[in-house]
Amino acid sequence: MFVGSLFGGYWLAQRLDLTDRDGVARDTLEDMKRGASSATGGSQPKYARLEDLPDFPKYTEAEPGKPRATLGEKPRQAPPRPQQIAASASIEQTWRRNAVPFRDLDSRPLIAIVIDDVGLDRPRSRRAWELPGPMTMSFLPYAKELREQAKSARAKGHELMLHLPMEPNGRNDPGPNALLVSLNDAELRQRTNGALDSFEGFVGVNNHMGSRFTAFRPGMETVMRQFKARGLMFLDSRTTAQSVGDQTAHDQGVPSIVRHVFLDDDETLDAVRRKLAEAEAVARRQGFAVAIGHPHDVTLQALAEWLPTVQSKGLALAPSSAVLRKRNGWD
Repeated sequence: MFVGSLFGGYWLAQRLDLTDRDGVARDTLEDMKRGASSATGGSQPKYARLEDLPDFPKYTEAEPGKPRATLGEKPRQAPPRPQQIAASASIEQTWRRNAVPFRDLDSRPLIAIVIDDVGLDRPRSRRAWELPGPMTMSFLPYAKELREQAKSARAKGHELMLHLPMEPNGRNDPGPNALLVSLNDAELRQRTNGALDSFEGFVGVNNHMGSRFTAFRPGMETVMRQFKARGLMFLDSRTTAQSVGDQTAHDQGVPSIVRHVFLDDDETLDAVRRKLAEAEAVARRQGFAVAIGHPHDVTLQALAEWLPTVQSKGLALAPSSAVLRKRNGWD
């Protein structure tokens, strides 16, 4: 435990304000050492969560001053490309094996709720997967005790995704081993496969941040080849209007869906409630909607209120793989 705390403190220290980096880093490390020692003695550590540490970076998809609009998509008129037909037909596809069973695709509009950034804030992540499902829990690959957390979420009936860190525009920190436009193909493959090996049982991948990387077609092509080799689906979080993620997935034969609504760019309860209403409207217009949120207190509260009402509104809560099947007309 001490070694893990020491490593975590070092990683955090590299991101502290340069004007007082050394002093704050030493203080943080000493606090973590004392917390580890006291925890073994039965008392509570000073910091209950990673986010309680001084100057811990806030992990968020949103970029300053750039709220994301609700998006829709036109129903697909043309049949899927041959490689996507093959992907849907193969019983060997990992996304199918790991999908939460869902049979009723056609009687009601579907809403998939995806919770991003799962795993870092353990108490709030647990609150998310304790909510009724099926929802989709997207875990960051550098979360602690990741495999155990993912198993707990899956046991509650939720579908799993990998939340793959990618380079944003601006100065937000996507976390360790993010995919960057400056990396060569070998480095991109290594980082992608390292993240893909971080836990098991997920249906696919969606991007964490990535407003710069998802607009970089060569890098996205490299990444999609790794997803295809493993039989995974891709959810384009569409953190930028310039994203080529969904189109590149389509071109590479990777089954894909896109985000329509972000629930909590504005972290107020009324704002999240309005966004859930927008997700309902999108689902009624096109037959399905994907809404992405985070384990924030207001998001969890709004979902706790909203989830019991879904069926009475003539809608169906669905895992992300069900939206994939409905979008493409697959059984």
